[in-house]
Parts: sequence; C-alpha cells; structure tokens
Amino acid sequence: MAKRTDVRVEDTWDLSHIFSSPEEQEQAQLELQAEAANFVSSYRNKIAKTTSADTLVESWQALEHLISKSSEVGSYIFLDYSVDMTNQEKMRRSMETNNVISKIFSDISFYESELEEVAAELLKQAIKIEAGSAKFFGDHLRLRPHRLSAESEELLTSLNGSTGSLPENIYDAAKFADLFFPDFEVNAEKYPLSFASYEEFYAMHPDTDIRREAFRVFSENLAKYRNTIATAYYAHVKQDVLLAEKRSYENVFTYLLQDQEVEEALYHRQIDVTMEQLAPHMRRYARKLGENWQLDRVSYADLKLPPLRGKSISVSREEAEKLVLGALEVMGDEYRNVAKRAFSERWMDFAENEGKSTGGFCSSSMNTHPYILLNWTGQMPDVFTIIHELGHAAQSEFSRKSNNATNASPSLYFIEAPSTFNETLMSQYLIRSSEDPDIERQVAAQMTSNTYYHNFVTHFLEAHWQREVYRAVAAGRALTADDLDQLFLSTLKEFWGDDIEMTPGAERTWMRQPHYYRGLYSYTYSAGLTIGTAVSLRIEKEGAAAVEDWLATLALGGTRSPLELARAAGVDISTDRPLCDTIAYIGSLVDLI
Repeated sequence: MAKRTDVRVEDTWDLSHIFSSPEEQEQAQLELQAEAANFVSSYRNKIAKTTSADTLVESWQALEHLISKSSEVGSYIFLDYSVDMTNQEKMRRSMETNNVISKIFSDISFYESELEEVAAELLKQAIKIEAGSAKFFGDHLRLRPHRLSAESEELLTSLNGSTGSLPENIYDAAKFADLFFPDFEVNAEKYPLSFASYEEFYAMHPDTDIRREAFRVFSENLAKYRNTIATAYYAHVKQDVLLAEKRSYENVFTYLLQDQEVEEALYHRQIDVTMEQLAPHMRRYARKLGENWQLDRVSYADLKLPPLRGKSISVSREEAEKLVLGALEVMGDEYRNVAKRAFSERWMDFAENEGKSTGGFCSSSMNTHPYILLNWTGQMPDVFTIIHELGHAAQSEFSRKSNNATNASPSLYFIEAPSTFNETLMSQYLIRSSEDPDIERQVAAQMTSNTYYHNFVTHFLEAHWQREVYRAVAAGRALTADDLDQLFLSTLKEFWGDDIEMTPGAERTWMRQPHYYRGLYSYTYSAGLTIGTAVSLRIEKEGAAAVEDWLATLALGGTRSPLELARAAGVDISTDRPLCDTIAYIGSLVDLI
C-alpha cells in the first residue's frame, strides 16, 4: 500500500479547519491546561459548601467549556494519528495529548464528588436557571447511588485516563503497527495482503481460490497475536466486572448500560430476538449465495461475497457524490447541505494507505464540523459507507446548533440510527431513480449484504459473543485465547447452523473489530438500524411530516433517552414490534435476491 506521504492531497481530509498546524494545537493544549488549573483553583473545596444555584450554573458553564475545548484538542491529534499509525511522531503526540487530557479530567473529577454534598433541590434550581445543564445535573442525580468517595473517584479517573485505554491501545498497536501479512500465492501468481485489503477487497473477491486462500493466510497471521490481544481484552472485561461490583450495580450489564439510559431487558431482547428470528432468514441468504455463485459449498470465507454474481457496480467519486445528494434530497436543503459541504470542504479522508485505520468512522466535536474516515475502493459499498457516516455527521451538525458539550451526543443505543437510516434512503433512491428492471433485485442484494449483513448481522454476532464473554468473567472464569475462540465459534454455529462450513480461522473473527473496548457497543448497531429502518419506511409512506419529526429528533441530541428519541420520531421501542418488523423486512429483501 502507499505511504501516507505519497497519497494525493485531494484524497485526504483538511484538518486545518480545527487547527492550522500541530503547533497551533500545542498552543491550544497549553491554554486548555491553564483553563483547567483555573477551574480547579476557582471551585475546588467550594462546590460542596455552596448554597447558590447561580454558582452551580457558573461552574457548569466553565466545565462545559473545558469539555468542548478538550474535544477539539484531542480530536485533531486523534484524526491525524488515525490515518498513519505507523508514524512514530504522530503516535508520540497522540500519547502525550491523551496524558494531558487524562490529567485534566482527573484534576477536575473533584467537581462531581463535591456535587454529592449539594442538595438535590439546589441542583434542580440550577436547571431552572440554565436549561442546558439539565442533562449534566440530571445524570449526576441518577448516578449518585453508585459513586464512590471523592478520593476513589479521582484515583479511578486518573487510572482510567492513563491506563484504562491500554487494552484497546494494545489491540491497535498489534493490528496497525505490528501485524504483518505476507503475500499469498494462487496458481503461481502472488497477491499482496494487508488488514485493510483483506477486509475491503479479498473478502469479496469473485475468484473462490483467491478469496479462500486470502482468508486462510489472513487468519493464520491474526493468530500470531491472539494471545496478546486475548490477554488485553480479558483485562478490559475483568476491569468492567470489578467496577460494576465496587459501584454496587446489580451486574456488569446494568453498569455498562448506565450511560446508554436503557433497561437491561432491551439489551437482552435485541440479542435474543435477533438470534431466534433473523438466523433463519440469513441461512436462506447463505444458500442463495451458494446457488448464485455455484459454490461447491458455502464456507465462512464466502459470506462477504456480493449475493448476485456479476452484478458488482463500480462507482467514481463524482458519481458517488451525485448518488448521495440525490438520495438525501427528500430530507430538505439544510440536511442535504451537510453532505455538500463534506464533499466540497474536504471533511472526508478517502485515501488507502499503510497504517490507516480500517473501515470507516465519523468523528464529531462541538466547535468544528465532523470528519469522516473511509478507505475508498470505487465500489457501491463505498457509497453506502459515505452516506452512513454522513448520517452521523448530520446528527452532529443538527445537534450542536441546539445543544452544548454535555448534552449534544445521543445515547450509544441510538447513535447508529441516523447513519443506518441514511443507508435505507440510498436504497429507496436507487430503486426510484433507475430504469433498470432488475434494479430492485440488485438493491435488495446490496441492502442485505452491506447495510443489514454488516450493521445487523456482523455486529450482532459480536454482541452475542461479547455477552457470553462478560457472563463467563462475571462467573469467575479466567479466559484465554482458546476460550475466546471457542465462544465465538459457538455463536457462529448457533446462528448459521449447518448451512455454513466453519472454515478454520472463523473463530478468530473477534480479533477483527475494536468495538468490544467501547462498552456494549456492538449490539447498538442493530438497535439503531431497527429505529432507522422504521423511520425510513415511515418517511417513504408519510413524506414531509415524518421528515420534520426526524429532523426535530436529531436536534434533540442527547437531551432525551433512547425511548423518548425514538418516540419523537414516531417509533415505539418499548415493545419488540419495531425489531420484529425490521427482521421481517430483511426477510423480504432476501426473498428478492
């Protein structure tokens, strides 16, 4: 792959919208440290004694400013590092900035501890004075029963900032800096292999021998780091289990779901109903995949194939932009302009280069527009990746106009709804705008293999496995790489049954994603897609009124719980009806393939 220094500027994002240079970021970082020190001197040992709601509002405003500024300082370094993780200077700057921000949040952790001494009525008075503080002070009251002593909270904040992310850092270092994949050979021809090239290219390769050999070599080389990564992940899970116990939560799941603001029952329902109802549809999908490609058998290495043979669609960047803007036209000018600016102002990083993060993401902060990372290959799935991440960007842009740094981000449970919603808009647009009589079948195939397979199935399987891992560790088991492999293989067999041959290496799929280090994140893809599907189908049926409801929901940011946000958009997730309807919709797409 190309070195970062060799890629075209027009294929990269423009981070100067945050800071003009690393030197300007360093200056902002010094200013942030000074502001944090001033916050400590102004409010330490005073908040606990205050009887003034005005003082609480004033201190909250200062805290919100610190959070907002630290987001800018950290984002610049994170984004710069994410596109070239082999660059030792970028790595050093990333570690230094993380240490600075960690120390700041450790130093100001006294604030919430001192709020423990403030009467609930006084906090409610502060909310009446400044409505923007409702989320912050409300969450504080909600979590009060689980807080430890001031000294313990400060120590935990410090440890979490400096060492809490080490398991994920170890994973990233192994994946992006140390893992090396040799060339592989098929029919006397050599093929170069990397993490990104396997995930983005070889997993979908139409030549069965190349595809399966790439999987074999890819999996065998993953195994070289399985013990290291397994040890790091076990430490991460063990830490969560211990913190749940020390904070007096019912179990580790209620602890990890606290920030998502959903009951544990919704988490288990998403996993259990999906396993029961979606598995039959996807087994049928796998059989159709084998028939369409005339495979001797359908192995795990074949599952990422496009379901329709010979129907892959190449797309230029210019065509991608036209498709995205066309699909978003139904949402109105303000929403559509987010996408326009993303293309014209270089919010997106398209380049494929050595050391770049795989997959795609959207990174948002309060004072600067979002940034989107992807690895462009010129295929239709890339268009869906762009419009997916633009869903996150639109939510961020609508929210930050109405909210602040403490209430702009919705619950993790809801976070994937705006992105997956955009994907369904793209599918509907492709069907409406094409004169090809076969387009509905092609779009159904694209939706099933990309939108639903990746966001629903892939991440659901991760979530099911993750739940079993937490259950095992909570029960006192010490897990090794062999245990993690076996648990993932059991999940795969339960879902796919006898319809898929479990190719050796399938059990190491848990090593391919970083979501497990971010709480109970994996299951939220299917949760968000459930909401996104329901909203998109409502817009298709009802039009402008449903669009207005959705735009208003996005503007609410994190000021409402997931149930309330979904209800504002016209979806009731207090029952399993939206989930069952979404699974039935996936089944209808499989019917068309």
